[in-house]
Amino acid sequence: MARRDGAVRRAVLAGMLALFAPHGAATAAEPTPVDAAAPQGWQSREAHDRFATADAAAASRLYDKCIENDLASLKLEERLTTRVHLAGCEERAGKIVAALRDVQRVLEAGIEARDADITDAAQKRVEQLLRRLARVRWVAPGDATGLRVTLDDAEVPADKLAEARPIDPGKHRAHAEATVEGRPMVFDAVVDAPEGGAVTVEITLRPRASEYLTPGQIACMVAAANQDEVLKCFLVKEKPLVARVETEVAAYADTLSVRILSPSIHGLLWSPTSGWNVGARYVIDVVSAASPDFVSTASRRGHDTRQAASANAGYKPGRFGIDASGAYSTEADYVSRSGAVAVTADLADKRVTPRLGYSHTVDTIGRGGTPFSFFSNTLISNEANAGVTFVLSPTTILVAGGSATFERGDPSKPYRLIPMFAPGTSVAAGASTDEVNAKRLPVRPYEQLPRERDRYAIAARLAHRGGSATLRLEERLYRDSWDIQSSSTDLRYIIDLGEALAVWPHLHAHVQSGADFYHRVYYASTAPALAVPVFRTTDRELTPLVSGTAGLGARWALAHTASTAFALVLSGDAMYTRYLDSLYIDDRLAIYGTFGVEAQIE
Repeated sequence: MARRDGAVRRAVLAGMLALFAPHGAATAAEPTPVDAAAPQGWQSREAHDRFATADAAAASRLYDKCIENDLASLKLEERLTTRVHLAGCEERAGKIVAALRDVQRVLEAGIEARDADITDAAQKRVEQLLRRLARVRWVAPGDATGLRVTLDDAEVPADKLAEARPIDPGKHRAHAEATVEGRPMVFDAVVDAPEGGAVTVEITLRPRASEYLTPGQIACMVAAANQDEVLKCFLVKEKPLVARVETEVAAYADTLSVRILSPSIHGLLWSPTSGWNVGARYVIDVVSAASPDFVSTASRRGHDTRQAASANAGYKPGRFGIDASGAYSTEADYVSRSGAVAVTADLADKRVTPRLGYSHTVDTIGRGGTPFSFFSNTLISNEANAGVTFVLSPTTILVAGGSATFERGDPSKPYRLIPMFAPGTSVAAGASTDEVNAKRLPVRPYEQLPRERDRYAIAARLAHRGGSATLRLEERLYRDSWDIQSSSTDLRYIIDLGEALAVWPHLHAHVQSGADFYHRVYYASTAPALAVPVFRTTDRELTPLVSGTAGLGARWALAHTASTAFALVLSGDAMYTRYLDSLYIDDRLAIYGTFGVEAQIE
């Protein structure tokens, strides 16, 4: 009988933990009653009656009353079934921290009793509750003395303000008091902590209302009908607009004598309360090149300037959102126009956010110095993409997605001349311009690429925050109808060196195969008539290659106020590429650096 009662007890507890039902729980066999009037399985009738009252309250969704009676029952008689019942009511009342504490006590009891059923069920509930917890971090003012902070009337230790501490999701009352330049100051706000998320509260102290009342506040108090309305007269309203401006200068140089200078500016305006945003970007690329593409045709160093502008707008008032963007760029021999639209949704308490998008691009390819009306090719691209963001935990996010792009048109470079060779001619990989010109035939047709290309890619990004550092790992796999296959891996490890400075090492690796129509040596016959391959190119980016990048970046947050913030961003990367089957060169070393300034105004 004792063995049977123990099995029933384990089954009941495991079932309650699995369902987390706050009512309707059966009682299990317990020690022999001490109170003869107590029901079977109980030692105290009062404890049983309190539990029954709690169970009835839970059935009526009166969870505060359920909690009160469960606690009273536990004071009289400690029972795991009552403890689980209490945790269920606490969870439904939004008291996740308390529910987690009680389930952990059940877990400890299961471990101590070496009961696998209870231990496994409790462990699962602990993990589920941990995912629901919110976390709050405080940013204290630097000029305050005697700072005292409370959350829902419970004091927050001064040495724990900067830590992300767990709290129940939902709205909380935040209050702070301090002295600034000898004057008493206060801070009051309502903190809305998202389930499974984190919130940072910046403490902005203001004079006590009793000492510094404005005429508007006095009028508000006179018109108030109750104390809550009186308090609203002193609450600071959330700022409706936030503006952000970023300016950056990027520079690139490589061993192929290519030099690029790219200044840019980016602006963004959004409303945290209304859910809309608009932005725009403008960039200029000043290019100077004397690469083998020019040298092999006896051309002088090339110079060009590319200008690009883009704009975007989005609206997400609730669970669903939409955003659209457009871009336009122009240079001497290339004009690109594109537009895109995407929809998003927040699912599973914002832990899953899918996104569907579509973009359309029209490129006009010409020849420098020749009007587009006289000569040009058109390249049209349509792309469909889908992705989803998973919030795996308060500190871990996974983004996964894929895209399919369909290009139609002639993407060939009208300035690129392809050397032709007599059948049987041998030309080694990386052969110099002089060697190629000495062995080639007099004929040199222009590049010709296939007029159709379908591209497919899948990618994933994992970001994890641990302690004072964030790890970001990305992987992208690609394949297209030209039979190019590639893999790209990117790693950044962002380390916080104090409140204002963050640094990150950066590593990137890329490997790819060549296009199925690419050959290092193209053969042509001249008799009885000239015959050349239909598709031909010397584009190094269509050859088999491997590439590696290593660099370092830093972001320094300058002194900021409650309404403005500034930061400096600096990064530098060295990139090495090895071309496994190309003419003219075997490898390339490049240096890329950026310097930017960020400003945010609320």
